[in-house]
Amino acid sequence: MIVILAIIMMGLLASVASLFLKKSTVGGINIRNLLWSPYFYLGGLLYVFSALMNLYLLKKLPYSIIVPIGSLTYIWTMIIAHKFLGEPITQRKIMGLFLIIVGVGLVVGPW
Repeated sequence: MIVILAIIMMGLLASVASLFLKKSTVGGINIRNLLWSPYFYLGGLLYVFSALMNLYLLKKLPYSIIVPIGSLTYIWTMIIAHKFLGEPITQRKIMGLFLIIVGVGLVVGPW
């Protein structure tokens, strides 16, 4: 159960980290703006936590399972982009996520 929670948290933290890093670039991408943006540091911190979850999972499960599971982060990313950035969820994106889920299932599944 804790492994499943760690898998979910790994992807969610990485997606939220990306959102904050995107927000840190609102004033333009230059060193001064980034260094003064709290979003930059929050995004970086969340990426560190996501990486720690990844390390925990790599200790518990094979590498050939954890890395493909990491692609499920795209699900969180699409939801967050829609909710917080107003990005549309198109049929093409849904089809892409479906293919990712099928692909992860084929690679990780109980064969």
